[in-house]
Amino acid sequence: MDTDTATATLQFHVATPLGPLSVTAGPEGVVAAAFLERGAPALSPPRASAIAASVRAYFAGDPAALDGVTLALAGTSFQRAVWDALRRIPPGKVMSYGALALALGRPGAARAVGLACARNRLALFIPCHRAVGADGSLTGYAFGLERKAWLLAHEAGRR
Repeated sequence: MDTDTATATLQFHVATPLGPLSVTAGPEGVVAAAFLERGAPALSPPRASAIAASVRAYFAGDPAALDGVTLALAGTSFQRAVWDALRRIPPGKVMSYGALALALGRPGAARAVGLACARNRLALFIPCHRAVGADGSLTGYAFGLERKAWLLAHEAGRR
């Protein structure tokens, strides 16, 4: 069994204003991230310090701090296209699921875009919180609409 810690997958938590963010990282980059319920302990092993520093910088007011974090994406080509499109939406801005589908050359695929958002395993790093309903309403965030609203206000400089 390979016990080389330089290539091992590690999981750690970063304290954020929205509760702990659980991050799983491997040799290729971040493979999963999810918000936990408040009260979960915040852990940060030394190998995770750069990723944790990026998350902390984001919550300290630098919405671009997550842009340089290497991600190990696992999904279909369509999901990856949606996730790439989400990362191109400027912080503090939103785009409807339908507009994202149109931008990807898939008019009428708003529900498929929503499904790709739902399968996003990299909360915060892939900003599916920037996807909204056709009328601009906040819909469909796995970690709760309160967190989605908070993140959007934070990125717009209203937090």
